[in-house]
Amino acid sequence: MSSEKNRSDALAMRAVAHPVRLDLLSLLDREGPLTASRCAEALGLTPKVCSYHLTQLGKYGLIEETGDGKGRARPWRLVVSSLDYVHGSDETEDLSTAADQYVRTMVGRDARIVESFVDHRAALPRKWRNVATMSSNPLRLSPTQLRALGSDLISTLDRYRKLSENPDPDAHPVQVALYAVPVELTDLTR
Repeated sequence: MSSEKNRSDALAMRAVAHPVRLDLLSLLDREGPLTASRCAEALGLTPKVCSYHLTQLGKYGLIEETGDGKGRARPWRLVVSSLDYVHGSDETEDLSTAADQYVRTMVGRDARIVESFVDHRAALPRKWRNVATMSSNPLRLSPTQLRALGSDLISTLDRYRKLSENPDPDAHPVQVALYAVPVELTDLTR
């Protein structure tokens, strides 16, 4: 996302724990300021639905009106640059619950994005067909090492997020999803 503000609080997590809201944030990031009607056209929804969800995102400070237009004709712009979350040992139950809802929504959306890419890959121009990266790596790490890995990967993504602010002429929207989670959970709960 394109601004300088990062969010990782329970209100922000709860606000985006909805597929339409995640899609709206991504759309505003890619296209810049848009009205509810333009968002509805792009997402195949009604202007009323988009207006409601844009208002909710605005209520939590994730987007804002540009000051132009009225009603559903008023454009909205992105305020946050990212909505990253790394579980902390001192997090509140409210934040943990909100983050879990956000993650469930995000994982579902990311799975649909990857499946769509796989379904349409053969029809893509050659230069885009074979540049995606997919990696699944079983590792053995301590909690400290897992937290460090997450921080390192997010730092790398931050460098590329900065490049996205002034993209190359042949740049195209790309979704990067990152999950580093413990597995074989029954061993951890004994």
